[in-house]
Amino acid sequence: MGRLSMNSLIRSIAVDPKTPQRVYAAGPAGLFRSDDGGLAWAAASKGLAGEPLAVALDPAAPQTVFAVLIDDSVWQSHDRATSWQALEKGQ
Repeated sequence: MGRLSMNSLIRSIAVDPKTPQRVYAAGPAGLFRSDDGGLAWAAASKGLAGEPLAVALDPAAPQTVFAVLIDDSVWQSHDRATSWQALEKGQ
């Protein structure tokens, strides 16, 4: 997917409650992760099959990241958005 810039539309942001400098952002350009409080961003959409609408973390296990795509599919990552798997409806 794309690149996060100052002009990028951001639809959703999630902050790691245990490591607050780790931030995730979702929008039409893709899903991105920052490990330095937003100074630099890296693409974290590899493996997602569509455009991210929202991002959320499991507060008890913040390495688990959830992404909702514009097609209403829900994806899960257990490795801080490095790899993704689609969740079946009802999970």
